[in-house]
Amino acid sequence: MKLDNLKLFVKTLQAGSVTQAAKDLSMPKSSLSRHLTELETEFNIRLLDRRPRNLAATEAGQLLYNQAAPLMEGLEDVSHFMEGWREEPRGSLKILLPQEFFNQQIGQLAIEFMNQFKEICLTINHYSGELPNNSRDYDLTFAVHDRPLPASDLIARELMSLPQGIYCSPHCATQISINELSDLSHYKVILENNESSWQFHKREGKRESKKEDKKESLRANKRAETVSIPVKGRLNMSSAEMRLIGAIRGMGMIKLPQYSADQQLRLGALKQVTTPYPLEALTVSVLYPTRMIPRKTKTFLDFIQDNIGRLQSVV
Repeated sequence: MKLDNLKLFVKTLQAGSVTQAAKDLSMPKSSLSRHLTELETEFNIRLLDRRPRNLAATEAGQLLYNQAAPLMEGLEDVSHFMEGWREEPRGSLKILLPQEFFNQQIGQLAIEFMNQFKEICLTINHYSGELPNNSRDYDLTFAVHDRPLPASDLIARELMSLPQGIYCSPHCATQISINELSDLSHYKVILENNESSWQFHKREGKRESKKEDKKESLRANKRAETVSIPVKGRLNMSSAEMRLIGAIRGMGMIKLPQYSADQQLRLGALKQVTTPYPLEALTVSVLYPTRMIPRKTKTFLDFIQDNIGRLQSVV
């Protein structure tokens, strides 16, 4: 069996027509049709239903496509991988970052990267809230999370952690007393969009309060665990900077990475709220579509990891 014929069969079905596939592959339509006919002759079965306006796979053709498409994608990945290792990094690189994620530092690193690697075109986009569904369209996607990432076929690698804190205005701080985590429900909270709970890290052997259920206390003594506490508020904003302003103006408590609040703490515009247990630290992870990373992508990821200390110095 000729692999080229199989590859052209897969590309044709993905394009939806012989005409469009020939255009995408930059080859004559007659040549493509001949390769498809050769494949059907080799298997001695009709694989394609050539309709006037579109193209569809027969039952046998669909079965072949289901088996062949992942293999062809894998072969392309292998080819790109080998090409990348013997060539200078080049091509277009798409990066997806969370909103307000070390923007100044990442911006400076991006400029330094571009100055070092002249053959790469870099595009950086941002998203707000949960990991978007189009993450696979990017070479690298960075995520900041305090709970497990949603299940997907993307490869995830943890890069660093970010301690978090709860903050409010000095005036609000005089009215807030959190003796038990459940006390959070009595106070105003400024939330991220679609946020309904905060994650806390119960340390081994520490009680939440004297009133804590004995059975729960024994479990906590045996191991550390993450506890999800419901929170609610009237004000929801996706921007961490806007939530920070809201907290300074006395609109309620906010949850932020500690580095984001440090300056306002030093100025006296914010106070940190003490809780029985600390918030679960944020994890910074990077996600990518395949384990065989193209050279251009690996070069950028290595560059970020080599300079991760510059982000950690801010933390």
